[in-house]
Amino acid sequence: MKRFLRSCLKKAPKGRNVKAWGNAPGYKPSSSTQALKGWNIYVALSGLNEITQCCSCGDATGYYIAPLRGFHKFSKQLLTLILFTCALLALPSIEGFAQARHVTTPAPAATPKEERSGSALYDDASGYAARKFQDYAARKLPFDPKLAEQALKEQKELAARYAAELNARPNLSNDDLYFEGMLYNVSANEERTIETFKRFLEANKDAAGTRPQFARYVLVLRLTQGQLLEEAERELSDYLRFEPQKTLERVTMENALAASYRKNKQLERAILHAEEAYKAAKSSQTNPQNQPSFERVLYTSSNALVDLYLEIKKPEAAATALLEEVRKLAQDAPSPRLYVEATGKLADVLIDNKHKAEAVKMMEDALQYVQANIKDEKDQRYMLLALKRKQNQMRLQGELAPEITIAQWIEQTPLKLADLKGRVVLLDFWATWCGPCLAAFPHLKEWHEKFKARGLVILGITTYYGRGEGHEMSRAEELSYLERFKKQYGLPYGVAVTDTDTNHRTYGVSAIPTAVLIDRKGVVRLLTTGSGGGNETEIEAAIEKLLEEK
Repeated sequence: MKRFLRSCLKKAPKGRNVKAWGNAPGYKPSSSTQALKGWNIYVALSGLNEITQCCSCGDATGYYIAPLRGFHKFSKQLLTLILFTCALLALPSIEGFAQARHVTTPAPAATPKEERSGSALYDDASGYAARKFQDYAARKLPFDPKLAEQALKEQKELAARYAAELNARPNLSNDDLYFEGMLYNVSANEERTIETFKRFLEANKDAAGTRPQFARYVLVLRLTQGQLLEEAERELSDYLRFEPQKTLERVTMENALAASYRKNKQLERAILHAEEAYKAAKSSQTNPQNQPSFERVLYTSSNALVDLYLEIKKPEAAATALLEEVRKLAQDAPSPRLYVEATGKLADVLIDNKHKAEAVKMMEDALQYVQANIKDEKDQRYMLLALKRKQNQMRLQGELAPEITIAQWIEQTPLKLADLKGRVVLLDFWATWCGPCLAAFPHLKEWHEKFKARGLVILGITTYYGRGEGHEMSRAEELSYLERFKKQYGLPYGVAVTDTDTNHRTYGVSAIPTAVLIDRKGVVRLLTTGSGGGNETEIEAAIEKLLEEK
C-alpha cells in the first residue's frame, strides 16, 4: 500500500488540477501519508504548493496531494496574489474557528526593535504559516486543524507587530509605506489596510506599475468586504486606467463586487460585474501562461453568472447556453477538469429545472465524447471516473432522499430524515483519518452557527473502521474515540455512526468528504465530493438558495 501511494503522489498531467480533494472511504492511510496530505492543503492555501490529483492507477483511491515543489518556483508577486486571494476566501471562517478555541501554543516571542526593510519584514511575516506547515509535514505530524489555526493566528500577530513597528518609524519611505499596508493586510486589519493603502496611493495618484495596481486591487477587495461598494467601484475604475492589469486580479475584483451586490439583493448591478468577470476570464485563454488560472477563474465566474441568471428568473436557455460555451472552451483549451466541472454544473441546472431526462442524455453524450476524442490515457481515465461519479450521483438528484441507517448517535437524539421535512439537511460523509474532511470542519461549524436558526440541520455520518489513533480498536473503544474526537474538534452538530456501508452505497459515496444537500421537501438537490478549491462556496450558495425556498 505504501509503495502504491508513493507512486500516486506525483504531478497530474496538464489540465488536471482539481478544485477539491478527498479520500476513498475504504482507504486507511498511514500517519505519514495523512500528515503529508493534511499539511500540504494548508501549504497550498499559503501559496507554497499546487493541489493536484494523482492518477488512480486503475483503483478508485480518490484524491491525493502532490509533494511540495518549493517556494522558488513562484515569483514573489504571484505568491502575494495567491496568499491574499486565498486569505480573503478562507480566513474569515478559519479566524472565527480559531477564536472559538483555547490557544495553548505561545505566540512568537517578542524580539528587539526591527531594523529590516519593509520588504524583508513582509517576506518574513507572509511566509510564516507556510513555513510552519512545511515543517509539520516534514516532521510527519498528523494533520490537526487546531495547530494549523494557531500557526495562522501567529502569522497575523507577527504581521501586526511588524506593521506597527513600520508605522512608528519616522519619515517612512514610499516602499516601506506600501509594505506596511501589505502587513496590515496579512494581519487581517481591514481598517488599517484601507487607511495605509489610501495614503500610499495619495502619494502615487497617477502611478502605474505593479505596486500601485496591487494596492488598488487589495483596496477593492477590502472595501467590498466592508460593504463600502461605491469606494470599491472608484478604486476598480482607477485600476482599469493603469497598467499592468492582470486577468486574475480583474476577475477576482469583479466577482467580489458581484457577490456583495447579490448579497444586498442589487441583482442588476451584480450581473453587470459577473458578466465582466466572465468576459475577463475568457480572455485569459489566449495567454498560454494563464492555463492554470484560466480553468479556475472561468469555472468560478461562469458558475456565479449562471446562478445570478437563475435567481433573476432569466430564461433557462441563457444559463444552459453559457455552460455549453464553457464546455466548448474546455474542449478547445483543452482542459479536462473544466470540461468535467462545466458538464456537472449543466446537469445540476437541467435537473433543478425539471429536465432530468435531458441531463441524463447529456451526461451519456459527454461520456461518449471522452471515450472517442480524449487520446491521453490519464486524462481520459480521470474524466471518465469523474463523469461516472457524477452520473451515479445524478440518480438521486431531484428524488426523495433515501432514509439513513444509523447504529449509534453521538450528542444527537436519534432521528430519521422523514422527521426533518420542512428543514434543509446537510449530510456530511467523513472519517477521522481523512485530512480533507478535517479541513472542511471550519466551514461546517460556520454554517451550523450561521444557518441553524433559519432551518439548517447538519449531520456528520461516519462508520466504524476498526482503527483509531494508529491502532486497532473494538467497537466500544472506537465509539469512545469518536466521542472524544467530536469534543476535541468542537463539532456542534450531531454525528451518526454506521456499522455497514449501506448509506455510502445508497448515496453513491465513492470518496470522502461527500456532502449531500436535501431541501425542505426531502428532495436531494446537491451532491459534491471533496474539500477546498470552491466546493465550500458552491455548498454555501446552495444552502442559501434552499433556505429561501418555501
